[in-house]
Amino acid sequence: MNLKPFVAVIRVLLVSLAGVSVAEAAERPNILLIVADDVGFSDLGCYGGEIDTPNLDRLAAEGIRFSEFHVNPMCVVTRTSLMTGHEHSQSDNYRRSLPIVRLMTDAGYATSISGKWHQPGHPLDAGFDSFYGFLGGAIDSWTGIERGKPAIQSNRQKPKPVPQGWYSSDAFTDDAIRQIDASVTAGKPFFTYVAFNAPHSPLHAPRENVEKYYDRYTAGWESLRQQRMQRMKAMGLIDDRYVMTPPEAEVRRWDELPASIQKQESRRMAAYAGMLDRLDWNVGRILKHLRDQRLDENTLVIFMADNGGAYSNGDIRTYDQQIPWKAGTNPFASNGWSYLKNTPFRWYKSCAQEGGVSVPLIVRWPMKLAEQAGGVRKQRLHVTDLYPTFLELAGASYPATDGARELEPLFGKSLLPLLCDATLPHHAIHDEIFWCFNQTGKGLTKGDWKISSISDGPWRLYNIVRDPAESKDLAAERPEIVAEMSERWFDFAKNHTAMPRSWRAPLHDYQEGWGFHRIRMAMPAFVRAEPASSAMNVPCDTNLSFCFSQPISFANSEGKTIRLYEADDIDKVVWQADPEPGHPAEGTKQIMFNDLPRLKPDTTYFALSDSGWITMGKKRAIGLNDGAFWYRFRTGSN
Repeated sequence: MNLKPFVAVIRVLLVSLAGVSVAEAAERPNILLIVADDVGFSDLGCYGGEIDTPNLDRLAAEGIRFSEFHVNPMCVVTRTSLMTGHEHSQSDNYRRSLPIVRLMTDAGYATSISGKWHQPGHPLDAGFDSFYGFLGGAIDSWTGIERGKPAIQSNRQKPKPVPQGWYSSDAFTDDAIRQIDASVTAGKPFFTYVAFNAPHSPLHAPRENVEKYYDRYTAGWESLRQQRMQRMKAMGLIDDRYVMTPPEAEVRRWDELPASIQKQESRRMAAYAGMLDRLDWNVGRILKHLRDQRLDENTLVIFMADNGGAYSNGDIRTYDQQIPWKAGTNPFASNGWSYLKNTPFRWYKSCAQEGGVSVPLIVRWPMKLAEQAGGVRKQRLHVTDLYPTFLELAGASYPATDGARELEPLFGKSLLPLLCDATLPHHAIHDEIFWCFNQTGKGLTKGDWKISSISDGPWRLYNIVRDPAESKDLAAERPEIVAEMSERWFDFAKNHTAMPRSWRAPLHDYQEGWGFHRIRMAMPAFVRAEPASSAMNVPCDTNLSFCFSQPISFANSEGKTIRLYEADDIDKVVWQADPEPGHPAEGTKQIMFNDLPRLKPDTTYFALSDSGWITMGKKRAIGLNDGAFWYRFRTGSN
């Protein structure tokens, strides 16, 4: 019996039920959404970077790059906005949102996700037809293990160990290609979401991808940052309004590091570059498959990152043991390299400064955008603008309710008008952007102005039209603008989101710099330090003090010390203390050390400590290290 006529009738009925005619369905593009994890604004070759990304560079040459595309401060919250069209805390773990994939599936698209989910529940519950990957935030790219357990699963199958020779980026690409082919067989347009784990730490990549970069980073992050900025200007991505922003004390000065550490550091960045290099190769595999299957003309390809370059350092005392091509190791790149990744901006993933929320976005659609190939768009955009774009392409509409649930209105607007008209005003698609992640990063952009706060410190104010790299804080000069925007931020946080109270607590009148949120992981009751974390221009004659929210004690702390080092000599102890039971600070909420020697001028210092050197309430401190749990500051000239 010939079933083809019946299959054709069923397809017509299904498409009609989705509200789209067969002719319209044939014209709708396939959508390939590629998300890289923790890629900095300037890392790609087509954004000024020195990493070899020929396939993404070709994608940009055949498509459009965007220079003011914004995401959220952290991977998980960006993915929430991507899937829901809402500022992430509006969504309330999807309780107020309808995942985009459900509407795409209803519109007749074959939907799949390959890679990282990192969202509430399971991708199939959100509406995807197919899932291959992991549910959490990061894995060992050689073993697929997360927190000691296998994490890779297909659909709803129980996670199981991966085969020998498995590598995450390769495996996720293989699955994406399979899903594209399955959609073609089913006669449906595809919505294929490739969510790479790369280049999120641990920085795992094949040896050949890593070693090719060993000599590329010996000049150091400061010199390479200058080179990136020059290339970005030559490309037309940025202009003279962008000022090279200097680092604060969390970034060590390259020329102060001994040659052995410089060599070690250059190889740490080589691991990152190798991981991104391999990701690019896999993007090339997908793009070649689209060409080979004659699908590329009517496939909208979107490449983006989920947040700015990451900020970890790794443990300096064990780093040489972290081998990128060896399973079970944990390579990281230091803050200096993150300072390079986010050129020309300061700061990193998890903050609402531009270094944390400005990322590359590339869009290619040969059938519609061929005449605009190689173009650069400078209009302000946010990740929430992709949701209504996908709906418009699918011929679908956003409902006001989902059953008995009332849905939040979408936060973004469709990009399609901008793709048709490059001359649209700067705010034509998106103006106001609201950010919040924990206590680490808060911000609001509206019109020419932006406020931001790091670690609940005072608002900083920038005129981001005149100063898009946020080089000059104008808060003291324009307090009325700060007050107006602050009121708007807190109103939105209180009345339009489901964020916890701790995320919208009043800001401090003092500033703890970068690293504060990490110190609190080691010492949960930590309130502030003097000098502040990442402070600049600290007097050479200084005390050291820590304030806590709970009484402190030194029970069982004998022989457990806190120590100070210079960044250029990690083996020489400059100062140390071993407070023991009976110390004058015991039972109080502050400990002060006033016996530090006179420190050197213009020098970066960092602290290490043993686990249990202090107890706060009933919690023993995890040891400070120069990796995740770091405390640094830099002295002034005298």
